[in-house]
Amino acid sequence: MKKKKAYYCFCSTERLKEMRRAQQQQKLPPRYDRQCFHLSPAEVKKKLQSGEKAAIRMLIPENETIAVNDLLRGEVKFDSNLLDDQVILKSDGFPTYHLAVVVDDHLMQISHVVRGEEWLPSSPKHVLLYRFLGWQEPRWIHTPILRNPDHSKLSKRHGHTSIEWYREQGYLPEALINFLALLVWNHPQEKEIFSVEEMIEYFDFAQMRFLAPIFDLTKLDWLNGNHLRLLTLDELAARVKDWALRNVKKGDGEVIQNSAPVLEWMDADLESFKDRLALAQDRLKKFSEVREALEFYYQEKLIYDREDLLQGYNPPEVLDILRQAKKALEDLQDWESEVWEKSLRELADELEIKHKDLFMILRAATTARKATPPLFDVMLVVGKEKVFQRIDQAAEFLKGQR
Repeated sequence: MKKKKAYYCFCSTERLKEMRRAQQQQKLPPRYDRQCFHLSPAEVKKKLQSGEKAAIRMLIPENETIAVNDLLRGEVKFDSNLLDDQVILKSDGFPTYHLAVVVDDHLMQISHVVRGEEWLPSSPKHVLLYRFLGWQEPRWIHTPILRNPDHSKLSKRHGHTSIEWYREQGYLPEALINFLALLVWNHPQEKEIFSVEEMIEYFDFAQMRFLAPIFDLTKLDWLNGNHLRLLTLDELAARVKDWALRNVKKGDGEVIQNSAPVLEWMDADLESFKDRLALAQDRLKKFSEVREALEFYYQEKLIYDREDLLQGYNPPEVLDILRQAKKALEDLQDWESEVWEKSLRELADELEIKHKDLFMILRAATTARKATPPLFDVMLVVGKEKVFQRIDQAAEFLKGQR
């Protein structure tokens, strides 16, 4: 304060509120009226000695254009006459954000400050603080605000802003970084899917777009699925296990239901789990879908949908189809897809039904799902005995549907 860059402020909360109210009525910019700036040194000393609480405000210079050199937006100019004498140290002795962040960044030797564009109006005050303290300014980058599909600001109330939520859902860090980069930047080779290393090689803040982008979870799901497919099966299984272990228990002991069964399956028979995971890899968008994708392999008793099993036929017809399909499979010497397909297609021709209908009925019988990886791949992983058990289960279900 000896350099006259800051001063004590003894104003009460009530007085400040009244001052702001009067400024609003007169449609004036909200600024402190500097009542305490005009106190003499003797008056300040007397107030402090009497125990009056005081905040400290930085003194904004008058009639000055303050330039903020932003790597994304270029030079942004501010009229100092429109800036408030910001409180930098509160009456309780704690610094406000504005002083704390400048001191903290300087002590950590931060070279680039990257933050949302809502902080741009505060940047001239930070520029002044660096100047007043005699420190080198960092490079400034004020990035665009992310928006939801309804164009509202992505926030805690609207949208998912916590990294923990994306971890729990099972998004890969590299996919999330890829996605965030694409929102505001174009890869020079127009790639949509790229690694963190590749982004580091090509990314330039000066090339960023600063129109507020839409945070589209559907696009993130698509990107994450593509990154999952870039992993080897061993890498994918290891990442699934890391996700499941992290999420299976929280601090209060809450079990995350999507995670616990996955760990049980992996612990019981990792190789079988990986065989099943391999078939799901092309369909997965995030790890939280693993349980749903693989659960039918582990269920002892499937829950059937009548219409899925019937495929437009009546129960007696489908019962006969299942009986003959099971017999055709039992008669085969080799349990492999090429042999099954030939035999089942011949059976469909004998029964005078579409090949597709027979395959859909078998899919429903062996998985209780409308959509799965290729039927014969699933049958191979499920295993001969369990396939026959499930055909029998489906037949028992249909006997009660006549």
